[in-house]
Amino acid sequence: MKNTSSTTNLIAAAVIISAVTAGFATGPAFGQEPEAFKFKFTYNPAELTTAPSAEKLLVRLEGDVRAYCRGTGKVSLDQRTRVEACVDATLRESIAKFGSTAVAQAFQNRADG
Repeated sequence: MKNTSSTTNLIAAAVIISAVTAGFATGPAFGQEPEAFKFKFTYNPAELTTAPSAEKLLVRLEGDVRAYCRGTGKVSLDQRTRVEACVDATLRESIAKFGSTAVAQAFQNRADG
């Protein structure tokens, strides 16, 4: 009986060590940055030129960002804070990447109230 218990413990230890090793092996290599967060959004360059089209683009962008950051299912109070931080950061990064003064101004107008 002691042999069976020792064998079971040995197998369990091997499984745990394998799982830990696999976890370390799948992460980024030491000294490397993890892959950057990417949010994909499709738009027409014409939407970046006028204030009315930039406003519409911004409404659509915010809806997509909120859906992406929220994910599926219910969101707890603690998760809401993280979702809002994700939305804010993703909106700011996306708007900066557009390089459009019309979109930047529309975002600023919404932020101002």
